[in-house]
Amino acid sequence: MSIPISIITVTYHATPLEHLYLWSLAASGLKHSEIILIDNAGQDSFVDKLQQDYPFIKVVHNKENEGFGRACNRGFAMARGDIALFLNPDTIVPEDFEEQILSFFKTHPNCGAMGVKMVDGCGCYLPESKRNFPTPAASLLRFSGLHRLFTSNAQKHQYYARKVPNAQPAKVPVLSGAFMAVSRKAMEATDGFDPGFFMYAEDIDLSVRISKAGMEVWYNPAITAIHFKGETTRRCAKFPSLFYDSMVTFYKKYYSGKHSALTLLTISSFIQLLKFFSRIKQNLRNAFPQKPRNSCVIHPDTSAEIIKKLEKSGFFARISTSMKKQSHLLLSSKEYTPTRLIAFLTTKPNRRINILLLHEESGILYELNDKKDFVRILK
Repeated sequence: MSIPISIITVTYHATPLEHLYLWSLAASGLKHSEIILIDNAGQDSFVDKLQQDYPFIKVVHNKENEGFGRACNRGFAMARGDIALFLNPDTIVPEDFEEQILSFFKTHPNCGAMGVKMVDGCGCYLPESKRNFPTPAASLLRFSGLHRLFTSNAQKHQYYARKVPNAQPAKVPVLSGAFMAVSRKAMEATDGFDPGFFMYAEDIDLSVRISKAGMEVWYNPAITAIHFKGETTRRCAKFPSLFYDSMVTFYKKYYSGKHSALTLLTISSFIQLLKFFSRIKQNLRNAFPQKPRNSCVIHPDTSAEIIKKLEKSGFFARISTSMKKQSHLLLSSKEYTPTRLIAFLTTKPNRRINILLLHEESGILYELNDKKDFVRILK
């Protein structure tokens, strides 16, 4: 039996963030979707526990880590939906995401792929929601950090599609695989993700091939989703190698016949240099991991009931006496729906306030701040 949407998620050594991802999906009612979760870690016991808590997911355990693109293709092979939504497990979606997706594809019949407005855990806009084709110049500026100093408006120098207003739907060259809705027609016309990319750049490649197949690639800000960027990859020791090796694969695929061997060698050498420094940075971060805290300063607007729940678990909460100092506002999944949480994060007037979310169903306390990795299991 056909259904409108197949949500395909690839996980590797699942983290507690997947409770928030599944919490948001469950809140939608899932009237139009099936959920296929591909476990690339093998027999992950945490994934099995998630399936017990959220029986609506169908789990497929791979015998080995076959990479993101291959796993997505495996999920699509068993999907029944007319639209495949490739969704990261470190996301939170609003309750009406199904209706919004179906409405957009209905009013844009030539749409092959659709992305959304993504924000981080602080509510800040993520520019990778809409990107340009990554030319060597644009990538050089982006990954060296020089894009902050370079003011050229030429598209070949712009990694992100900044000319497209954040609040305006538009056709764009490249979407993010963190939330990428692709029509069955587009998947079948392109044969899906290129398995030559183990991880990273496969979303860029698929966006390009969908456009070449004569279909449109759209950015749709009517849907806002939270993406805890990097949370699922920063735990992977091979991250620098996977990311930068995919960049090399991408430029060989798209530029081998356009640039001289010397130019390609120069590009590859620069990418290897970035890979070296990235590995050093990750090793330093792993050598000095952040220690879980047992206390924090709580914003006075936090309800007394939630503070009591924290203190019963041994977490000391000190109420802030000054509205000017940085503090944490504690929210609860019993009080905030995913849609209300997204709206609050994107409109909160005081950026000095950090948000703690108590997911009461699992007993996990999250700090919704991408600059920290703070997850505490209270039960």
